[in-house]
Parts: sequence; structure tokens; C-alpha cells
Amino acid sequence: MKALSKSLLLVLCFSLSLITVFPQDNIPQVTGRVTDENMLPLSGVHIQLKYTDRGTQTDVQGEYSIDAYPGDILVFSHVRMQAEQIRVKKDELVINVRMIEAIQEIEEVEMRKKRETVYKSQKELLKEYPTNKNLIKTSKGIIDKDRSSSGFRMVDGIHLSPGGADFFDALQIHIPGMRVVRDSGKSVAIFLRQYGFGGYQDGISMNQAAFEVDGFIMAEPPTFLSTNDIDRIAVLERNAAYMRYGPAGAGGVIVVNTKGQTWMDDMGVDRSEEHKKLLDSAMRVTHFEPYSPVVPPYLEEMQKIRSEKNALSIVSDQQNFNHSNPYYFLDMYELFISRWENREKSIELSSYIIENFSEDIAVIKALAYLQQRYGYYLDALTLYLKILESQTWNAQPLRDVANAYAEIGDYESALMYYTQYLNILDQLPNAAYDPYGEDMLITTELANILGQNKEPGTDKNDLMTIMLQGGLQTRLVFEWNQEEAEFEIQFVTPEGYYDTWLNKSDQSASQKIESIKNYCSKQFFLGEENIGMWQVNIDYKGNQSELPTYLKVSIYRDYGLPNQQLEIKIYKISKDHTRLQLFTFQQS
Repeated sequence: MKALSKSLLLVLCFSLSLITVFPQDNIPQVTGRVTDENMLPLSGVHIQLKYTDRGTQTDVQGEYSIDAYPGDILVFSHVRMQAEQIRVKKDELVINVRMIEAIQEIEEVEMRKKRETVYKSQKELLKEYPTNKNLIKTSKGIIDKDRSSSGFRMVDGIHLSPGGADFFDALQIHIPGMRVVRDSGKSVAIFLRQYGFGGYQDGISMNQAAFEVDGFIMAEPPTFLSTNDIDRIAVLERNAAYMRYGPAGAGGVIVVNTKGQTWMDDMGVDRSEEHKKLLDSAMRVTHFEPYSPVVPPYLEEMQKIRSEKNALSIVSDQQNFNHSNPYYFLDMYELFISRWENREKSIELSSYIIENFSEDIAVIKALAYLQQRYGYYLDALTLYLKILESQTWNAQPLRDVANAYAEIGDYESALMYYTQYLNILDQLPNAAYDPYGEDMLITTELANILGQNKEPGTDKNDLMTIMLQGGLQTRLVFEWNQEEAEFEIQFVTPEGYYDTWLNKSDQSASQKIESIKNYCSKQFFLGEENIGMWQVNIDYKGNQSELPTYLKVSIYRDYGLPNQQLEIKIYKISKDHTRLQLFTFQQS
């Protein structure tokens, strides 16, 4: 009983002290600022005094003020954030709150729903576009939000309130973390919330958003559009943007479909199920011949031989006649490896190439490609190190050595060579590391090594995590041994539509010598939206010589995951102006 009386006395004394210090007509005012997890201000946050009907909201700067006594509980709530409850302490009249987004569980449910959705063709999507507000038309095709492996936000044009400087003021309300930066010169910069792509500097994303309006990609914000012009908007961030737009999407992409274009598209669509002539892209695939290497007479002769013993005898005679032709020895190397698995003979042939053609980088690189193709990664590493001796400051050989070390599991050495490249750039006055542009290949592989080996300090929102969260698990890496090679790669979807990438050698010889970023490689990622059989073609122009170009294609499945698989394909292309079907693969 005494204990209970003592407790009641303490409560009573505390209550009296509050009344004494803060009389009823002089309630203390609590102020503060509410931000999101990236320290960006949150407007529209409701702050309520628990157990009462008194409350307020944050302004555009995320700031608020409310009358509250010490001991009162403030409840911070926002439609997209986890609610926070904070008790007011004595002498603490400034309370700043950082709220965490509360969409993870919802996104997981939506992701499961998307993966259960039946796949629809572009034709079917075009038919239902006017009535399905989860569809957006892009230069890459129609994207279905319900099916997309990488989530993005859709905003219906009817929800954009008129007024403000332009429609971005209205859009900002619907996109958490979006910032509109205007200067006195009337220029506008749009920044979207980021998860690892470039990060933030002073609370602002370092990468500006890009824009696409009715299929036209723009670098500058389309402030000329009014809210009344807009049918719908899709805001693509993280992997959703990068997967479709590459480095240009590092800051996210805002895709706008206008009412005028939607009406024009709808005019030409026959929505009857019997209509079979509906086309939703002009880019139909033209004919490409299946890849078949040019077979020189010496190789044709060898291919007819069934006995390994006879083959060894004939190649001994042929070597004398072709002693100055490195491509003869490359062909023989592959023949004895692939057909007879004769490791001893292949070592003899590769040794001859190294001893007699070591200064021909294209030949040495072609040999390294073949060694990787047949699993001799240590041999390939030795060759890449030899190439690096003559091109110490160049990005491609440094990357090749680092990648070769990673292939044999020596991640410490791989990281050392990747870091060496970064250090070289720091020493040059006019060179800078471009992580989501020219140097994206190194960025990806460096992130993969750090992710696989769980290096200390690796951010859970790093590039690799972002890619994997969105299903970017099929990675294609193209490499070529001739710097002057010009060609166009064509990716054909399961429905017969395609997109292309052009490699053009437009630098002069002097420019190439001065540049350290003469990459002879390019990577591509595929998501899980276009399920089915893909086809990869090449329109080969030439390499300004009569020598063949060796093209290596590395196909990574489940890239960055513990069960990652690698398949390497090698193509020897000898004829200029050749259109070839390289390979097909199943995307599932």
C-alpha cells in the first residue's frame, strides 16, 4: 500500500510541476522537420497529438509546429511511410523525424502477382491500351506495369492538377523523393529518388532524369507540355530505367504519353479478335544468314580427316607452308581442342603463336578468347597480362586482366587491377571515371565481385543489388579483337521485333593513341518481360583490313547470384558487309 501511495504521489507531483512550468494559456510549441530516408523533405505529413483531435501538417520544406506538453505523444503519419510515434521530452522542443517508406511488403505482393500474370504480346497490349491505365508506350515497346519485372509508378493524367510553373509541379506530388530544381534563368532540372545510381550530393541525386515523350527521347525536361495534354505518365527508376535506356537512364526516366498521340494510335487499331494484320512496330526483322565461318582450304582439308593420327601428320606439313599466317594456327588450335581434345598439341600451337606473333595484339586476344571458350582460364590470364605489358594505361586490357583473375576465383587480384584503373584516371588531368557511361562494364563487374564476396562496407543498395531486385539476371557481354571493327548488333524479341546497337570506329589513329578508354566490349542486360526465344544477329561492316574479326559473346545467366552460369561463344567473321544470325537463346 505504501508503494502504491508513493507512486501516486510522484505522478501527482509531476502533473503539478507541468502546470506550474507550463500554464494552460502558455502551451510550449514543438517544431521540427520531417524527411524521408534520403534526407529529402516530406510535405503533407500529418502530425497528431495522440488521444486528441489536435494536429497539423508539414509544409513543402517538411517543417511543422504544434503545441504539446512534455509527455505528450506525437504521431507522424504519411500515406507512403511507416508511422512514427515520439514522446515529447522536457526541454526538447525541436523534434526532427526521418520516416521510412512503407511499401516493401506491398511491392513483394505486387511482384508475385506480376510473375503470375499471363504473358501478353505487344499486339494484345496495344488493343487494350486505351482502357488499361497500367500500360505505357515507349520507344522500346509497350510496358505492362502488371507484368514488368521491375516496378515503376504510373500516374493518370486526370490526377495532374493544373497550375504551377509546369506539369512537373503537379507530378511531384505523386512521386516520393522527386525534386524540381529551378534557377533564375528558367532552366529546370528533375531529380528522382535513387538507390545506388550515382547516389546523392548534399541531399540531391547526382544524375538528372531523362525524358521520353511519345517515343522521342529528350535530355531536357519537356516543360512545354501542359497537364491537359497528358494522357498518362510512367516514372522509371533504378533498374527499370537502366534496363531499357542504359546509362542514359541512370537518373531515372519519365515517360509521357500525350492525349493527341493516344488518339492517333487508337484510330488505326482494329480491336476485333479476327484482325491479323495489326503491327505495333515498323522494325520487322529482315533476313540474316545463319552463322557459318569461312573455311579456308587448309581447314577444309583437315575437316575431312577422321583419324587424329593422320591429322597430326598433315598439320605438320601444313605448318611449314603457313608459318607466317597466325590465323592458320588459331584455326588449328581450335580444331585440335574442339574435335580431339588434344591438350598437348594445342599447347604446342599456342606456344608458336605467342613466340612468333606476340606483338600482334589482335591475334593474342583472339587466342585468349579461344582459351576462355574451352575453359583454359589460366592460359587466357597469361595472355591478357602479356597484352597489358604493352597497354599499361588502357581500360580494356586492365579490365580483361581483372576479369580473368575473377574467372579463376582470385578476387583479391581482380579488385587490385580494377582499382589500378581508377588510380590511373585520378592521375590524368582530362580523364574521369564514368561509372554509368563509358566505364559501366567495370562498374558492373566490380559491384559483382564486392557483392559475391560480401566485402565490408558494401552498400545493400549497391548496383548489383538493384539489378538483381528487378530481374536483370541475363547479361550479355560482346568483345572483339579488332579495334577498327564496325558492326551493328540486333536483338530480336520472341515476337519478331528488334532493337539495335551500333559500334562505329569514328576516331582517328591519333585520338585512339591518346584515349585510354578504347573499349572493345559492350554489355547488355535483359529482364524477365520478354519471355521466349530471342535471336541475336550482326550486321558486320568490316575492320578496315582484310583480317578476320573474332567476336566473343559471354552469356551470363542468373548473373550475380550464387548459381551464376557462363556460356562463351566465339565467332570468326571474315567477310565484310555480312548479315549473320549469331545465336538464339531462351529467356525464361
